[in-house]
Amino acid sequence: MVESVLKMDVWVGDFSVREADVWVIGVYQGGEPQAALSRCGEAVEREVRRILKAGWMRGESGEMLMLPVPGSSGVAVERILLAGMGKRESLTLESFRALGASVVKACEKGSVDRAIVLVSLDTHQEIAPIAVMECMAEGGWLGSYRYDRLQSVSKKDLPRHRVKRLEFALPGEQDKNGRKRLSRVEQIITGVNMARDLANTPGNLLTPDILAKKAKELAERLPIKTTVLSSAVLAQKGMNGILAVGQGSTNPPCLIVMEYRKGGDRPTLAVVGKAVTFDSGGISLKPGAKMEEMKFDMSGGAAVFGFMHAIAEMQLPLNVVGIVPAAENMPSGTAQRPGDVIKTAKGVYVEVINTDAEGRLILADALHHAASFDPDVIIDLATLTGACVIALGGHATALLGNNEPLQKQLKKAGDRCGERVWPLPMFPEYQEQIKSVVADIKNVGGREAGTITAACFLSRFVEESRAWAHLDIAGTAYDMTGTRPHMPKGSVGIGVRLLCQYALSERM
Repeated sequence: MVESVLKMDVWVGDFSVREADVWVIGVYQGGEPQAALSRCGEAVEREVRRILKAGWMRGESGEMLMLPVPGSSGVAVERILLAGMGKRESLTLESFRALGASVVKACEKGSVDRAIVLVSLDTHQEIAPIAVMECMAEGGWLGSYRYDRLQSVSKKDLPRHRVKRLEFALPGEQDKNGRKRLSRVEQIITGVNMARDLANTPGNLLTPDILAKKAKELAERLPIKTTVLSSAVLAQKGMNGILAVGQGSTNPPCLIVMEYRKGGDRPTLAVVGKAVTFDSGGISLKPGAKMEEMKFDMSGGAAVFGFMHAIAEMQLPLNVVGIVPAAENMPSGTAQRPGDVIKTAKGVYVEVINTDAEGRLILADALHHAASFDPDVIIDLATLTGACVIALGGHATALLGNNEPLQKQLKKAGDRCGERVWPLPMFPEYQEQIKSVVADIKNVGGREAGTITAACFLSRFVEESRAWAHLDIAGTAYDMTGTRPHMPKGSVGIGVRLLCQYALSERM
């Protein structure tokens, strides 16, 4: 994993004496500059107000304008970057994440090495300056990510300028706490970028065994114990759900278990992530259009990797078990067939109606295995259903489960970190749709309520007394539009920030 070259820090006090290339000043929609402008000297303030009055910039969200500083100003910088913030009353934490990414991109375009960001000197509704800084830093790091390691030098674009340092000016004596918050953000985003790297990797370069090797490498660098259950061990344990999905591929499946134990007698959290390293649909073959995007079908597992990395880097006092069932779903003479019946590790017989509904089969065994660690909470993440994309698009992750307090905690965490979740019901009537004539249950419940019936399937493998939440990230795991400044095309690394926010808030 390539570390970001962008470094961030906090500056408290007189920023005008600090060496930098650019000062970044926010402008609200309508051309109103932030109050911080008054601290930049009379000459700079007069010139900026003249330009804004002339209508050179309206302060629309994401609008950027780089200006030279008047020669007679006597300040230490040569340029000012005016950063459009949008409507003052509409600013949110997510607004500042997008702003942070836009600022970094503008600095790259302007060949800026060091910038001092003055945006967090002002108050914005009820958003504290340190929260503004935190979100802008988060957005800046998220937006600076690139997955270009598979491009030859001759094929790459001309090397783009990379910003080396952003410093956030904060009011009062907030430098120590500010640096601590920045360090935490960097550790979380490093985990996000690990998840992005894994999910962006093509299927031929990230098979189940390669993913297992990466888990072992993680254990070598961090206080994580990794165990890999091979296909032979899976057979001994009766994990036929994972085996059935992987039996059509020449790359055998496995189950990856990562344990982080730094919480003493605190309760245990089990996080389970689907990792179908490539999903062709199997015998129920997917359409060819956009099938290359099925390398992203291991995004739930990637989130578990990123989360484990982040909590270990932060040295959080938690007990967490990360479980990743890994398989490649391919069509061949050995692949499972529609109509097959498999016996899962829990002893539940499943009729396979559609081999493209494979994620729930590997999760069935993984969720059952998670119970062996006696966790108080189980959270699973999976790019599980196309129905979720239809229901929620790419704007929210579907949330289902058996424990309302846990769902409320995850929704609160999602709202805070920008990875929103939306609860869907699991009424008993939905369970009727997955009843099978020849087995206990079938792996699809028809076109109606597909996301819900998939969760109903998973619920059969979790004890009712154990708090469980299911996150269907099918619509949010990756974004090929590139319309959000802090989310470049490809994997979003969804779930890492959500799980970290939940862990930091609840401390289990």
